[in-house]
Amino acid sequence: MSKRPRTSPRRPAKSGAVLPRTLEIDIETVGGRGDGIGHHNGEQVFVPGTVPGDRVVVAVESRRGDGLAASLRQVLSAGPGRVEAPCPHYSVCGGCSLQHLDDATYATWKRGQLVEALGRAGFGPELVAPLVRIPTGTRRRASLAFAQTHDKMFLGFNGRASHQVVDVGTCLLLTPELNAILPPLRTLLRDVVEAGTSGDVVMTLTETGVDLLIEAEARLDLFDRERLAAFADRLDLARLSWRRPGTGMIEPLAGRRPTVVRFAGVGVEIPWGGFLQPSSEGERALANLVFDAVGGRGPVADLYAGCGSFTFPLAQKAAVHAVEGDAASLQALKSAADRSGARVTAEARDLTRRPLMADELKRFQAVVFDPPRAGAAVQTEILAQSGPPLVVAVSCNPATLARDARNLARGGYRLTKATPVDQFPWSAHLEAVAVFEK
Repeated sequence: MSKRPRTSPRRPAKSGAVLPRTLEIDIETVGGRGDGIGHHNGEQVFVPGTVPGDRVVVAVESRRGDGLAASLRQVLSAGPGRVEAPCPHYSVCGGCSLQHLDDATYATWKRGQLVEALGRAGFGPELVAPLVRIPTGTRRRASLAFAQTHDKMFLGFNGRASHQVVDVGTCLLLTPELNAILPPLRTLLRDVVEAGTSGDVVMTLTETGVDLLIEAEARLDLFDRERLAAFADRLDLARLSWRRPGTGMIEPLAGRRPTVVRFAGVGVEIPWGGFLQPSSEGERALANLVFDAVGGRGPVADLYAGCGSFTFPLAQKAAVHAVEGDAASLQALKSAADRSGARVTAEARDLTRRPLMADELKRFQAVVFDPPRAGAAVQTEILAQSGPPLVVAVSCNPATLARDARNLARGGYRLTKATPVDQFPWSAHLEAVAVFEK
């Protein structure tokens, strides 16, 4: 949500055509990225901050795929789904893109992203369940950007399609605990880093306190380290660390107590950089959907298991074999399983390069997988031919979920239900849990 773009902003394509400077168009729909879409001379025009029914004046900025990218200049007449955005930073901050949609319009559009993606793969809209909503003010994990100028420290999120940091006093998405850290953190960074320095801060609220990781180039002397340690004490942080960009090396500066999160009552010590769902409410929603789908079937293979957010709920009813490529996350999962006596075995494995093969899959009655945004194309091709009676897919990308669903369908699986979960309110990001049976 808050990472600075690593690529340059889009620029007009080098072609013989001269782009129009301003247009007056009608917005007809909202696209997959959350931009309103209208037309000019047969070309699509993508305009952030608009809703269907808007009549708007826009400034064309560049070409985008087979259309034009534009910015909103004036709303001549508002569409029926437009509302005033609740956040004062909305017009400039890149963290949210859809606060200008009323709730009903937004919810319909959000569920529609999964309906449309699965529809392109041949699955009907009746298979998509109602949208599961996760409330705002619950985000326990966030990455913010910062930039120190000669006279001010900016701490917040990047502007839309920009490297510029928008200074945010409070964020409607974050938990109160994380919002409370922003003012003193801004002061700390101003005192520690030099003018011209920029970086990122990852904040994670665990059950034992906040885990704070700062990433930036800085020459930390003894006084800086003492200042950082005192900051951790004053704010009662669980852990404070520093990472220099490009090194992958994390320097612990204050480890005051373990950073623990519980999955189905099992305490797991989350490692530095370990994956964690952005909200505990979203995590429970996903875990409940997975748990209900699997029921008492077992043994279960939990692929891309992370630190065990699905592993331990599933282990309440069946033996679970957890497979994860990140060594630190897997070790945290394994240590928690050993301490709790959960029916869990663990295996370190890069599933993209070494998916589970047919002879390994035959001992399972169910497979759960929760891959990165790129999906699990290779693994689903093998599952399609040699998988168990039940497969449950958890996804943060409707497009790759649709592709993986198509792979499974070719092997005889039937999609019984796909549930969209809105764990990233006011954004185009959507999670889903899809259930397949054979």
